[in-house]
Amino acid sequence: MISRDRIYGSFIGNETVLEGTENTLTSPADGSAIARVFFATNELARTAIDAAYDAQDPWSKTSLKQRKALLGKLADILQERSEEYAMLETMNTGKTIRQSTFMDIPLAIEHLRYFANEHEFRVKRRISHPEFPGTMGEIQYAPMGVVGAIVPWNVPLLMTVWKVAPALLAGNTLVVKPSSYTPLTALELSKDAARAGFPQGVLNVVPGKGRELGAALTSSRKVNMISFTGSTETGQEIMRESSASIKKVTLELGGKSPNIVFEDCDLEHAVSGVLFGIFLNSGQLCESGSRLLIQRSIRDRFVSRLKERLSLMKAGNPSDFETDVSAITNREQKNRIERMVEEGIRSGAEVEYSKNMSDSPSGGLYYPPTLLSSVTPDMVVGKEEIFGPVLSIMEFSDEEEAIRMANSSRYGLAAGVWSRDRVKCHRVASKLQSGTVWINEYHLLSAAAPRGGFKDSGIGRELGLEGILEYTQTRHIFINAGESDLDEAAYGLIFSGEK
Repeated sequence: MISRDRIYGSFIGNETVLEGTENTLTSPADGSAIARVFFATNELARTAIDAAYDAQDPWSKTSLKQRKALLGKLADILQERSEEYAMLETMNTGKTIRQSTFMDIPLAIEHLRYFANEHEFRVKRRISHPEFPGTMGEIQYAPMGVVGAIVPWNVPLLMTVWKVAPALLAGNTLVVKPSSYTPLTALELSKDAARAGFPQGVLNVVPGKGRELGAALTSSRKVNMISFTGSTETGQEIMRESSASIKKVTLELGGKSPNIVFEDCDLEHAVSGVLFGIFLNSGQLCESGSRLLIQRSIRDRFVSRLKERLSLMKAGNPSDFETDVSAITNREQKNRIERMVEEGIRSGAEVEYSKNMSDSPSGGLYYPPTLLSSVTPDMVVGKEEIFGPVLSIMEFSDEEEAIRMANSSRYGLAAGVWSRDRVKCHRVASKLQSGTVWINEYHLLSAAAPRGGFKDSGIGRELGLEGILEYTQTRHIFINAGESDLDEAAYGLIFSGEK
């Protein structure tokens, strides 16, 4: 059992710093106190930036092999502590212990191992110059430098790994700002990184309020890049603040992802996939399939089966392995879900189903898994991210209408397509304006596959080779072995006479 008397502070230069404002974190599952955390000040954030800045040059000179070995050691430590990490993640976020144990923590470990063993990334490559015979070029993938990584509250450990592992592999140092709601596993990760042998200042974590600490990262000229995951509105603000110092910015933002279900689908498989797509983590995932686009001919049968399956999902304490429904991680988000659903109902949406949550612990933050019907694309519940366990149901007649409806959103993070016709699935998937499209599946994420959004869902990619390259800047070295006829031709453009 994890002690609830733990005290956390910033982790800077491989040391815990208990400075700033002390806050008591409570579990969204039942409202009980789970830890005390000292939130960093702006001054402490600058100290972390300085530590990362001082560590960057020596860290960038380590070999790729050395960096991979340290990532592998970190993965080993997480594996040894996996049960503790899972419980801590569940206590802090309110997600079910089954999800933490069998999905979030194992994925974090496997994704660390992916970057510890991947073989595609090279720090340099050779090219030829077709215009200039006898010369050659070397393209170097240099680290960005100091990276400010801002992590959201919904999947704190896994998303910290997604930023930390590729950035470290590429030779950068980091200052991580986890959410003030869910900083615990990111802080544990930083301490375990020190145990694994990462040098002082390479990985620093400063918990605290986003506005103050985010501004410290975006305004510092010692920080060369910001990697942010969160809302589209906050992402826009970060872009504005980072523009003064011309930082590189990658953004993984909101979504209103469609799950397109055709009449020729495997109905039971599609029902399971649609439920998984929206109710995993109580819908608090940016790629959640929150729009069900269902072909009109099977609408009633499909929705009836959704309700039957939803009635079997068990409410209860998320720390119980029998519980299926996660809590809402913070009260502000629960209030937002309630406001948006109420606005949707006022606009004409109807509650097709709302689950009884009476078995959930008192004092916790819960919103019932909900199906909304009679939703139109212009309603707030049809076009904006709710970030909760709410599925908006809309109907289409044919393939063309389904694609048009799916692409009508300002977001483009993810989508799902369900049909037994593989040719049709691939055709539809290739027309969707989404960074990830699942065919007869949802939510499964590979560390080898780039992840990111189209349109208002962000810029840049995480994971895969593309995710590593985001943390680099290219340097071209033009090499000529010595004087040649090429020089005579080129230099003759400004020297017309004899030497």
